[in-house]
Amino acid sequence: MRGLRLLLTLISASVVLAQSPAKPPFEALPSSTVPVTTITDLQPNTDTVQVTLKAVEQQPSTCAIEPITVEGPAQKSFSFSIPPDACIGLNKLTVASTAATAAAMPKNIDISSPQYIRISQPPPAVMSISPKAIYRGEIAQWTLVFLGPSTLMANVDYSLRFAEHAMVLCATKDPSRVPVERIDPKDSDISCYKATTSQDGQIAFSVGGKNFLKEFEGKQSVYLVLNRAESASRQLVVVNADTTTPCNYALGMTTGLALLILLLLWTGGKTTRTGSGRLSYLLSAFFIDEETQTYSLSKCQFYAWTVAALLGYIFFAVAKSVVQGSAVFPDIPGGLPAILLFSAGTSVVATGITNTKGSKGSGQVHPTLADFITTGGVVAPERLQFVVWTVAGIFTFLTIVFKSDPLALSELPRIPDGFMQLMGISSAGYLAGKLARKQGPVINVLAVVEAEPAISLTDNKPPDNSSTKATGMVLTLALQGEGLSPNASIKVDSIPLRADGFWVKGIADPQTSFCNKLNVSLNDASAYLEGVHTLTLVNPDAQAADALFPIDPLTIDSIEPELPQAAGPNPPTITVKGKNFKPGTKYEWKDATGKSLLDAQNLPLQDAQGDAVDVTDTQLKVNRPNDVIVGYKLTLSSAVGLQASYRRS
Repeated sequence: MRGLRLLLTLISASVVLAQSPAKPPFEALPSSTVPVTTITDLQPNTDTVQVTLKAVEQQPSTCAIEPITVEGPAQKSFSFSIPPDACIGLNKLTVASTAATAAAMPKNIDISSPQYIRISQPPPAVMSISPKAIYRGEIAQWTLVFLGPSTLMANVDYSLRFAEHAMVLCATKDPSRVPVERIDPKDSDISCYKATTSQDGQIAFSVGGKNFLKEFEGKQSVYLVLNRAESASRQLVVVNADTTTPCNYALGMTTGLALLILLLLWTGGKTTRTGSGRLSYLLSAFFIDEETQTYSLSKCQFYAWTVAALLGYIFFAVAKSVVQGSAVFPDIPGGLPAILLFSAGTSVVATGITNTKGSKGSGQVHPTLADFITTGGVVAPERLQFVVWTVAGIFTFLTIVFKSDPLALSELPRIPDGFMQLMGISSAGYLAGKLARKQGPVINVLAVVEAEPAISLTDNKPPDNSSTKATGMVLTLALQGEGLSPNASIKVDSIPLRADGFWVKGIADPQTSFCNKLNVSLNDASAYLEGVHTLTLVNPDAQAADALFPIDPLTIDSIEPELPQAAGPNPPTITVKGKNFKPGTKYEWKDATGKSLLDAQNLPLQDAQGDAVDVTDTQLKVNRPNDVIVGYKLTLSSAVGLQASYRRS
């Protein structure tokens, strides 16, 4: 038995020695050109040579190719190209020659070199990979595609290798199953990969695993492998964060800082009062110009650029640290500090001009966005330009930042010199406009002086040099503020009054020609005695200021009990509920046509009007004549002549 084993060993060794090349084999790749030198002479331009490659290290049945035909060889040499599908490994080279005549029999050709060719597996030709980065939360994007020429064939058994980490094929927990069942990488307990749908030129793999992001986080070198031949390495970044992480951090941290500042203001009780007396809390305190109770353009511009710079810098810092894995403190881009300096300087200089020259016109009663481009209700071109370039700059800066790839972002967008010049010109124009324009009107306090018939006027008559005559019920208002012109025109509820419908009294400062106090008297003012109205004072340069009057109007909310349907003595007293009642309030009953209540002789009833009693700020009592029924109107008159009515029919 031992002798038989020895005999078989000797036979195997002799076969291997017989097939081993006497000379080192010629090293080549598929499609390479191989020069062949023969011992036997060939017939140039007449013979046809057939080259056969026979695999030595593989079974012929697993890798068989057709003989290669070479026409018109030289006398002792020729060359041929190795087929792309040639057997990888050691191949024995044989050559046979056939004469040009069909009757000639093939004859073997003795070869000088090479007798053996070792064909190596060429590395896969990978040009790039997609995507360049894998992010958390994008499971659908955890598909890595190697891109290259059509030589990357979809039906070839490629594998994937990471340089620094082991990556295995995904399989079930029972790898003994045949065939091995491949599972989805995201369902695997270990980091693994699985070939997925590919096509020529695009070889795709799914990667994943429960701890894939933690194990592979950072920059990775990946290779496409075929028969142990590796492609050139390609860089892949595995990010244990979402693509929106920098944006979320930027928005979240900026919002958090804003809320912290608001909280500090709230705990400090910071408020600001508008021209109507209404309190505006917290956020308005940043933007309101205290002098005019309007939105300040210079403040808003400074805050806007500050927020834009903060958003951009946080986005950049998170992109560098979290996404790119950099531990370097990120730098500030060129131009951004300068533009913040422009904004801060503009705000400071604008405040100085206001303190020296006076405020702009306050315009409408409540602050509106129109305050950014108007002064006293008049559009200011330099303010409009300032707003346009500010919005354009911030929009462009933030768009570039948030549209940037966090993986490729190396620096924040630089503010170009040309844009800096435009911002400087806009700031200079804005400040020049504040210097050139006259001070605008600002109404800080408005009080009702009196409302009385024209024939009863004593102190508030029209000036002696005025052609205006007092008529009807005259309402006189006292204004305090700054930049109030004695030559101003008046609007009530946005309706301009004719020149004979009002007159203005005030003593102007000789240097500025403006007053700090004015009295405005309105002719035929019966319609303004009840309810709340808007007074607009318009200076000769068209800058204006609005104010509401009265600040605390008389208001009737209800009466108890309601008026009866039929005349009768009960109830003799009516309780009136409302707001802003004062001692000295008078009342009057009027019928459904608006006429005062009269007796049979058309004389006023003694109980039809008089002083209210039991007066508090929210309640008083009046007498009800017997004839007062549903449909009659109760009118209250304050000591200065303001009125409030109540009628239910």
